Amino acid sequence: MRIVSISPQPADNVPYWSAAPGGGAEPALLPVHIGEVAGLPDSLDGLIVASDLQGAMTAAQAPVLLGEELSARLELLLEVELPEIDPRRVLALLCGDLYADPAVRGSSGDPLPVWRSLGRSFGWVAGVAGNHDRFAPQSANELAEADRTAFFAAPGVKTFAGVELAGLGGITGRPGRPNRMPEREFMEQLERLLRTEPEILLLHQGPDAPEAGCRGDSRVRGILEAARTCALVCCGHVHWEEPLVEIGGVQVLNADGRAFVFRRRSAPDTGGREPLTTAWTEE
Repeated sequence: MRIVSISPQPADNVPYWSAAPGGGAEPALLPVHIGEVAGLPDSLDGLIVASDLQGAMTAAQAPVLLGEELSARLELLLEVELPEIDPRRVLALLCGDLYADPAVRGSSGDPLPVWRSLGRSFGWVAGVAGNHDRFAPQSANELAEADRTAFFAAPGVKTFAGVELAGLGGITGRPGRPNRMPEREFMEQLERLLRTEPEILLLHQGPDAPEAGCRGDSRVRGILEAARTCALVCCGHVHWEEPLVEIGGVQVLNADGRAFVFRRRSAPDTGGREPLTTAWTEE
């Protein structure tokens, strides 16, 4: 599976409230970009990828989360802009950090409402936890038992919606803190998952890409450079100005603070690698 194009101009901008650095809440926009992907299985019409939806629809405490509203906006976008896509034949991929309290910067909490909302809107939902996602035990159990849902609570591989998926959530850090893993263990798990040659690998903590000015983890980059077996890596955690880079033979899509809707490539796939437009415009 390979991304062949992404429109730099957002097809939609979803307004929301985010926690401001100095306290309180401030307005923000979540850009939604449309792209094309080659190699979708026959079971799917499209993909959705999103990460770090750390906002809410009002500035009050305990409001509707941004990801809940995003589901409805994406349904409308498909209806108007991409009527050839059946929402029941869409796989939504989530790379973590889907909870936010707009009154508290860096807040953590249970993102289950976002998973539920996307599950009602689209055919399949798969994803990993971010370092700010705190699933209550009953929420984790619900996702584990939910039909057409794949939550990688632990590193793993699964054939899902016709796609070979792998998932490794959380970040490196001190043991004992939620969604943290010792660095050595994290890298060993990453190498193990890549050896299975998944079509898509879901991470929260992704690689850096110094030549493109993209922050991230240099050790993750080194492992991806050596592996060259995974067609597409989706991640978040830190923001990149340009969301898609190539590391060795691997494409890395950083969805931090964005959402992407990918339709099946409309032109015949020649096997070439088309360059993406780099003049990103998100306002």
